[in-house]
Parts: sequence; C-alpha cells; structure tokens
Amino acid sequence: MKKILLSIFATLFITTSLVMPASAAGIPDYPGIDKLTRGVENSAVKEVQKALIKLGYPISVANGKYGPQTTSAIKDFYFEQGDIDEGLELGPAGWKVIFQTLNNQESKQPVVDPGVVEDNSQDQVTPDLVARDGEDPSRTAIRSEKVGKVLAIAASVKGTKYVRGGTTTKGFDCSGFVLYAMKPAGVKFGRTSRDMRKETPKISREDLRPGDLVFYHNKKGTVYHVAIYAGNGKIWHARRPGLRLAKTNIYAKKVSYGKVNYA
Repeated sequence: MKKILLSIFATLFITTSLVMPASAAGIPDYPGIDKLTRGVENSAVKEVQKALIKLGYPISVANGKYGPQTTSAIKDFYFEQGDIDEGLELGPAGWKVIFQTLNNQESKQPVVDPGVVEDNSQDQVTPDLVARDGEDPSRTAIRSEKVGKVLAIAASVKGTKYVRGGTTTKGFDCSGFVLYAMKPAGVKFGRTSRDMRKETPKISREDLRPGDLVFYHNKKGTVYHVAIYAGNGKIWHARRPGLRLAKTNIYAKKVSYGKVNYA
C-alpha cells in the first residue's frame, strides 16, 4: 500500500509542479501516525474528514473522531486509487495524496498524469472496426451506429470533473459515466463497475472492439474501475478524484475486457 501511494503522490507532485514546502502548497504538515489511528479524536482527523467530505465520501460530520465512517472513507479512497487497505490508520503518503487530490479537484487547471497520454483525436467508428467474426453485416451496421453515438457522447463530456457517485454532467464517477454514455444507445447495466464486470461476457484483447468495456483490477483481482474502449488502444473514462474525464491509453497493469451487447 505504501509503495503504491508513494508512487501516486510522486505523480501528483510532478504534474502540479509542487516546489514549495508542503504546508505552503496547501498540504498540511503530517501530524504523526499516533494522531491518525482509529479511535483517536483530534484536529488532524477533522482536517482529513473535511477533505474527504469535499471529495464526496459519506462522512456525516467532520467531528475529529476517527470512527467507522472515517475508516470506511479512507478504505474507499485507497480502493479508488487501485490500492487495498482497511483504513485503520492514515500514513504520510496517504495524507499527502488525499490533500493533493483535493487541491487538484478544486484547481481550475487540468492535471496530467506522467505516462498517461490524453488523446484529443476524433473517434472513427465504421462497421469494419466493430465487426466480429461470423456476425451478420446488418447487425454489425446497427452496432456501429450505436457505438458511434456512445463515443460521441463520451467526447461531448470530456473534461467533466470526477465526483464520487456522480451520474450527470455536473460530475461522474467511472461507472456513472458509462451509464450516461450508453443509455441513449439502449444499453443498461447495474450501478457499479463490479456489476458491469458480471454483466458483460469476458473477451480477449484480440476480440476487443470499440464500444466494449475495459476493467481495471487491483492486486487481489477486484475490479475498481471501468472505461469504454474507443479503439486504437484508447479508452474514455472518468478516472479518479482530482482528474478530469478524458480519452487516454490503457495504463493499468491488470485489466480485463467485457463484450457489450448493443442488440
């Protein structure tokens, strides 16, 4: 967990050109693990709670008590970074990532991940690009039209901020965005990325076509993210707190693919 969060913080640090001391850059000084362990009550916990509430995590009130809601919120924050942790304590790397994520979310300037290529090209969808082996040409033509509509909707909401639980243009989470883009094409799924994984047949990378789904998995194999495949190795997705919706390369180490039924 620490290695992953340190890597994420290094990415955030580089992309936002943080050359000032942490406190001057809007990241409070880390107070020590003894003040950020389940069961304690202090002002440092309250600061973390305020940040998590702004990021959309369900903490009813920032009261400074490191209880079940705070534990759950920190656990969920780790999960959305592709990490695994029970949230029973908050180390210095996690502290920095939470506050830098909040800074990124509130910033008017776009944040770019090193190694993540944002693609501004227009999506091209033709029957030959979505055709599957042995498929009737008329069925391929219908699917091509629907996939084109899905990718056009995706492009129209590029730059939308990430909002946990979001399903509208005011802010999307990853699965909320997929639901929004695919609804006009008549495609329906359950609410979460894990629902979508269960509801789409697994396919190989070779069988992946524009309009199918790409899933990110953590080191335990659990799905934590979903995206729409745009073709040419690119995906449309609402990435994570602090980043805007974009078309990028597929950058997770563990992925799987789901075939979408556009019938």
